[in-house]
Amino acid sequence: MKFVSISNEDRRKVQLLELEIFDELCRICEKYNIKYMVSYGSLIGAIRHNGYIPWDDDLDLCMMREDYDKFKEVCKKELDKRFFYQSHDTDEEYYYLFDKIRLNNTIFKESFVSKYNINHGVYIDIFPIDYIPENKIKRFLQYYSFHFFRTGVMAKYLMLGARSGKKKVIFSALRVLYSAFSLDYLYRMSQKIATMYDNTKHKKAANFFSASRKKDTFDSEVFLNLEKHLFEGREVWIPSQYDYYLKRFYGDYMKLPPEEQRNTRHSVVEFKI
Repeated sequence: MKFVSISNEDRRKVQLLELEIFDELCRICEKYNIKYMVSYGSLIGAIRHNGYIPWDDDLDLCMMREDYDKFKEVCKKELDKRFFYQSHDTDEEYYYLFDKIRLNNTIFKESFVSKYNINHGVYIDIFPIDYIPENKIKRFLQYYSFHFFRTGVMAKYLMLGARSGKKKVIFSALRVLYSAFSLDYLYRMSQKIATMYDNTKHKKAANFFSASRKKDTFDSEVFLNLEKHLFEGREVWIPSQYDYYLKRFYGDYMKLPPEEQRNTRHSVVEFKI
């Protein structure tokens, strides 16, 4: 599989296009009183750089499931036609368990999904945050049940040719193990398990799409108590406990990585802006 090399100049253009999408999201969220927060590497960028990490090419946001569902519904009538709200409901061959907003008439086609007939435009990611039980056994069972089905989705959905080495061998084996399950079934079960405790009586919450159960399990107040912070010249919502949040994931997040590690994690096979 042949990958496209994106220059620093083009990467900056991608960042600016993502900001157009983000501004539209912020407009809708403000109008309908929907809460979001900048998260993961984008949150590091906000704190450390007051904007993007210079070598990053994506923008990650989180919403509590109630806001996530409300935002998805509102976008049906409110989202400007320059953009496309991408979920399995709106794009049949899209099976990621989180949603995106794409910029129409652009191409940022990633290797893992390049064969699918979906909108491949420049995008931002929106991750749902779900309430989880305080009981550790119930939480353990929910998490690993979810990841059983989620692993099946990723094994069957993502293109094997985009992987190499040990990962290709592992996912080849997983495809055999999950061959009895349809992709639709695995997707539905993942969604069902993620939302099984989705109500405000629980005091803990998690993003199930993280690779680490412990790192991404927080008291729900971490996702509910927000404050404004500067990001690329605009004020955005971040968790008030951002230091605690980021240290759980990244340790000393203010320290720049070695120069050879300052690169994007996305493998792009077609690019047009």
